[in-house]
Amino acid sequence: MKRHRAGLVLLAATLAACTPTAALMTPPPTVKPPAGQGEGSTGGVAFSAGGLGSSVGYGPWRVKGEGIDLAYAGDGVWTGTWNGAAARFVASQGRLQGPGTELLIEQRDGALSMRGSWAGRSVNVTVGKAGLRGRLDPGGCTLELAPSGIGVLSGPAGCPGNAGKGVTSATATAELLGEAVLVPSVLLPQFAIALLGTLP
Repeated sequence: MKRHRAGLVLLAATLAACTPTAALMTPPPTVKPPAGQGEGSTGGVAFSAGGLGSSVGYGPWRVKGEGIDLAYAGDGVWTGTWNGAAARFVASQGRLQGPGTELLIEQRDGALSMRGSWAGRSVNVTVGKAGLRGRLDPGGCTLELAPSGIGVLSGPAGCPGNAGKGVTSATATAELLGEAVLVPSVLLPQFAIALLGTLP
Protein backbone atom coordinates (compact mmCIF):
# COMPACT_ATOMS: atom_id res chain seq x y z
CA MET A 1 0.00 0.00 0.00
CA LYS A 2 2.84 2.39 0.89
CA ARG A 3 4.52 1.68 -2.45
CA HIS A 4 1.23 2.32 -4.23
CA ARG A 5 0.81 5.69 -2.48
CA ALA A 6 4.43 6.62 -3.18
CA GLY A 7 3.86 5.81 -6.85
CA LEU A 8 0.76 8.01 -6.96
CA VAL A 9 2.63 10.88 -5.30
CA LEU A 10 5.48 10.54 -7.84
CA LEU A 11 3.00 10.44 -10.73
CA ALA A 12 1.20 13.54 -9.43
CA ALA A 13 4.51 15.39 -9.07
CA THR A 14 5.51 14.41 -12.62
CA LEU A 15 2.20 15.58 -14.07
CA ALA A 16 2.42 18.84 -12.12
CA ALA A 17 5.86 19.48 -13.62
CA CYS A 18 4.39 19.05 -17.12
CA THR A 19 1.45 21.36 -16.51
CA PRO A 20 1.92 24.77 -18.15
CA THR A 21 1.94 27.79 -15.86
CA ALA A 22 0.39 31.12 -16.82
CA ALA A 23 3.31 33.48 -17.33
CA LEU A 24 3.51 36.45 -14.99
CA MET A 25 3.79 39.87 -16.56
CA THR A 26 6.70 42.05 -15.41
CA PRO A 27 5.62 45.68 -15.08
CA PRO A 28 8.34 48.34 -14.86
CA PRO A 29 9.53 49.35 -11.37
CA THR A 30 7.79 52.71 -11.84
CA VAL A 31 4.98 53.81 -14.17
CA LYS A 32 7.06 56.63 -15.60
CA PRO A 33 10.75 56.02 -16.32
CA PRO A 34 13.42 58.09 -14.58
CA ALA A 35 14.72 60.98 -16.68
CA GLY A 36 16.67 59.71 -19.68
CA GLN A 37 15.83 56.03 -19.18
CA GLY A 38 12.54 55.65 -21.04
CA GLU A 39 14.17 54.86 -24.39
CA GLY A 40 16.64 52.37 -22.92
CA SER A 41 16.68 48.94 -24.54
CA THR A 42 17.55 45.86 -22.50
CA GLY A 43 16.57 43.19 -25.04
CA GLY A 44 15.29 42.55 -28.51
CA VAL A 45 14.56 40.11 -31.28
CA ALA A 46 15.83 40.20 -34.88
CA PHE A 47 14.36 37.81 -37.45
CA SER A 48 15.38 37.23 -41.04
CA ALA A 49 14.38 34.77 -43.78
CA GLY A 50 14.60 34.78 -47.56
CA GLY A 51 16.53 38.05 -47.66
CA LEU A 52 13.94 39.92 -45.58
CA GLY A 53 14.12 40.79 -41.92
CA SER A 54 12.91 42.96 -39.09
CA SER A 55 13.82 43.71 -35.50
CA VAL A 56 12.10 44.99 -32.37
CA GLY A 57 13.87 46.20 -29.23
CA TYR A 58 12.40 46.56 -25.78
CA GLY A 59 13.09 47.76 -22.28
CA PRO A 60 11.11 48.09 -19.06
CA TRP A 61 9.05 51.03 -20.36
CA ARG A 62 9.17 50.75 -24.17
CA VAL A 63 8.75 48.37 -27.10
CA LYS A 64 9.97 49.83 -30.38
CA GLY A 65 10.74 48.55 -33.85
CA GLU A 66 9.56 48.48 -37.42
CA GLY A 67 5.84 49.30 -37.37
CA ILE A 68 5.52 49.30 -33.58
CA ASP A 69 6.09 51.87 -30.85
CA LEU A 70 4.49 51.19 -27.45
CA ALA A 71 5.04 52.77 -24.05
CA TYR A 72 3.93 51.57 -20.63
CA ALA A 73 0.89 53.49 -19.38
CA GLY A 74 0.40 51.76 -16.02
CA ASP A 75 -1.88 48.97 -14.76
CA GLY A 76 -0.60 46.51 -17.36
CA VAL A 77 -1.57 48.77 -20.26
CA TRP A 78 0.74 49.55 -23.20
CA THR A 79 -0.24 52.30 -25.66
CA GLY A 80 1.20 53.79 -28.81
CA THR A 81 1.13 52.96 -32.51
CA TRP A 82 1.12 49.67 -34.36
CA ASN A 83 1.22 49.43 -38.15
CA GLY A 84 0.39 53.11 -38.45
CA ALA A 85 -2.67 53.06 -36.17
CA ALA A 86 -3.25 53.88 -32.52
CA ALA A 87 -2.99 50.75 -30.40
CA ARG A 88 -3.68 49.67 -26.84
CA PHE A 89 -2.53 46.36 -25.34
CA VAL A 90 -3.55 45.01 -21.94
CA ALA A 91 -1.30 42.47 -20.21
CA SER A 92 -2.37 40.32 -17.28
CA GLN A 93 -1.19 37.03 -15.84
CA GLY A 94 -0.82 34.64 -18.77
CA ARG A 95 -2.71 36.85 -21.22
CA LEU A 96 -2.15 39.66 -23.72
CA GLN A 97 -5.04 41.45 -25.44
CA GLY A 98 -4.96 44.11 -28.13
CA PRO A 99 -6.04 44.90 -31.71
CA GLY A 100 -6.80 41.52 -33.30
CA THR A 101 -4.83 39.95 -30.46
CA GLU A 102 -5.84 37.46 -27.78
CA LEU A 103 -2.80 35.53 -26.58
CA LEU A 104 -2.35 32.92 -23.89
CA ILE A 105 1.26 33.03 -22.64
CA GLU A 106 2.52 30.07 -20.63
CA GLN A 107 5.76 28.61 -19.30
CA ARG A 108 6.51 24.91 -19.43
CA ASP A 109 9.63 22.75 -19.60
CA GLY A 110 11.98 25.73 -19.79
CA ALA A 111 10.13 27.35 -22.68
CA LEU A 112 7.62 30.10 -23.30
CA SER A 113 4.54 29.32 -25.39
CA MET A 114 2.26 31.85 -27.05
CA ARG A 115 -1.07 30.62 -28.43
CA GLY A 116 -4.09 32.41 -29.81
CA SER A 117 -4.37 35.31 -32.23
CA TRP A 118 -1.86 38.02 -33.09
CA ALA A 119 -2.86 40.84 -35.46
CA GLY A 120 -5.80 38.72 -36.56
CA ARG A 121 -3.62 35.68 -37.34
CA SER A 122 -3.74 32.37 -35.52
CA VAL A 123 -0.38 31.66 -33.83
CA ASN A 124 1.09 28.80 -31.85
CA VAL A 125 4.73 29.54 -31.04
CA THR A 126 7.10 28.03 -28.49
CA VAL A 127 10.56 29.43 -27.78
CA GLY A 128 13.23 28.43 -25.29
CA LYS A 129 16.75 27.07 -24.96
CA ALA A 130 15.81 24.18 -27.28
CA GLY A 131 14.80 26.50 -30.13
CA LEU A 132 11.85 28.23 -31.76
CA ARG A 133 8.95 26.25 -33.18
CA GLY A 134 5.66 27.53 -34.39
CA ARG A 135 2.82 27.77 -36.85
CA LEU A 136 1.17 30.93 -38.12
CA ASP A 137 -2.13 31.01 -40.01
CA PRO A 138 -3.55 31.90 -42.44
CA GLY A 139 -1.01 30.29 -44.70
CA GLY A 140 0.02 27.49 -42.39
CA CYS A 141 3.59 28.79 -42.23
CA THR A 142 5.84 26.78 -39.92
CA LEU A 143 9.10 27.52 -38.13
CA GLU A 144 11.60 24.90 -36.93
CA LEU A 145 14.61 26.80 -35.59
CA ALA A 146 17.31 25.22 -33.43
CA PRO A 147 20.19 26.80 -31.48
CA SER A 148 23.15 27.62 -33.73
CA GLY A 149 25.10 29.96 -31.45
CA ILE A 150 24.71 32.07 -28.34
CA GLY A 151 21.31 33.71 -28.69
CA VAL A 152 21.01 32.57 -32.30
CA LEU A 153 18.36 30.17 -33.59
CA SER A 154 18.26 29.02 -37.20
CA GLY A 155 16.44 26.51 -39.36
CA PRO A 156 13.73 26.11 -41.97
CA ALA A 157 10.72 28.35 -42.36
CA GLY A 158 8.11 27.32 -44.88
CA CYS A 159 4.64 28.10 -46.11
CA PRO A 160 2.41 25.82 -48.19
CA GLY A 161 1.50 27.04 -51.64
CA ASN A 162 -1.78 28.78 -52.38
CA ALA A 163 -3.78 28.47 -55.58
CA GLY A 164 -1.30 28.98 -58.40
CA LYS A 165 1.71 29.29 -56.07
CA GLY A 166 4.19 26.66 -55.01
CA VAL A 167 5.57 25.95 -51.56
CA THR A 168 7.90 28.67 -50.30
CA SER A 169 10.73 27.85 -47.94
CA ALA A 170 13.85 29.56 -46.65
CA THR A 171 16.46 29.31 -43.95
CA ALA A 172 15.43 31.60 -41.12
CA THR A 173 17.47 33.12 -38.31
CA ALA A 174 16.21 34.57 -35.05
CA GLU A 175 18.61 36.50 -32.85
CA LEU A 176 17.74 36.91 -29.19
CA LEU A 177 19.44 40.10 -28.06
CA GLY A 178 20.29 41.29 -24.56
CA GLU A 179 18.05 39.85 -21.88
CA ALA A 180 16.04 37.97 -24.51
CA VAL A 181 18.66 35.18 -24.32
CA LEU A 182 17.26 34.41 -20.86
CA VAL A 183 13.96 33.14 -22.32
CA PRO A 184 11.65 32.07 -20.69
CA SER A 185 12.81 34.36 -17.84
CA VAL A 186 12.33 37.55 -19.83
CA LEU A 187 10.39 40.80 -19.54
CA LEU A 188 6.75 40.19 -20.43
CA PRO A 189 4.76 41.18 -22.39
CA GLN A 190 7.66 43.05 -24.01
CA PHE A 191 9.44 39.94 -25.23
CA ALA A 192 6.25 38.38 -26.64
CA ILE A 193 5.41 41.56 -28.55
CA ALA A 194 8.96 41.83 -29.87
CA LEU A 195 9.13 38.20 -31.00
CA LEU A 196 5.73 38.06 -32.67
CA GLY A 197 6.27 41.52 -34.13
CA THR A 198 9.27 40.26 -36.10
CA LEU A 199 7.83 37.00 -37.45
CA PRO A 200 6.72 36.98 -41.11
